[in-house]
This record gives sequence, C-alpha cells and structure tokens, in this order.
Amino acid sequence: MDVSKIKSFQQLLSAFRLWAGRKWVGSPLKIEALKEEAFKLEIPQIPVTREEYEREKAEIDRLYRRVYYCRQRFQYNEAVFKRLTLERFYARGKRRVELEERIKEAQERMEFWRSEWQSAYLRLKREHTRFRLKVVVEGGLRA
Repeated sequence: MDVSKIKSFQQLLSAFRLWAGRKWVGSPLKIEALKEEAFKLEIPQIPVTREEYEREKAEIDRLYRRVYYCRQRFQYNEAVFKRLTLERFYARGKRRVELEERIKEAQERMEFWRSEWQSAYLRLKREHTRFRLKVVVEGGLRA
C-alpha cells in the first residue's frame, strides 16, 4: 500500500480499512499498530484519549526535569574538575598525587553526567516529536 500521500491518521485508517476489505476488524491492537506506523511515518493528527494524552504530557514533563537535572549535575562536576585541575597545577608531592586521584574521579563523574544528559535529551526530543503528532479525541476512537 502506498502511504506517501497520506496526510492524516484518518486517511491511513481509511486506506488500511479499504485494503483489508471485509476482513477488517477495528480491534484495539490493530489501532495501536496503525498508530505506531503513523508515528514512524510522522503522520499528524493521531487520535488519543484524554487519559493517554495526560499520561504522555506528564512523561514529557518528567523528561524535561531529567534533562535539566543532568545538565546541572554535569555543570557542577565540570566546575569541580576545573577547580581540582587548577589546584594540581600549584600542588607538590603527596598533595599532587591525591589531587590526581580526585581529578580522575571528578572526570569520570563529569563524563557520566554528560552521557546521562545527552541520552535524556535525545529521548526527550524523540518523545516530544511523537507527542506533537497527537490530538485528543473525546469519546474514544472509532474504527
């Protein structure tokens, strides 16, 4: 089935219903599978219930908070790393060896929070793109 010219979820549903013919049964699993295909094709106006919309909105908000938290932790650990590096420059002997160990730990923490921040940001970006394609339908979906 050619889906290149489909502009909305309703058109996708109608095209699939026409393709399936008499065998079409609009079960919840088939509707969910069509929604997944619509997400992959980035077809807008995907109908969702109010509860699903609110649940996904809460998830997006949680991801925003996670990205912000990871960024703050990364910036803090980056500042600690820079401060320790500067202290090492002036330190001598045993103090310098201790600072080397602390710098290594700080660098590991900094890299951990950088990777957490990047992965949280990518997930937020993906989920937000999916969320923008949805539209609330009152009274449920009709197949």
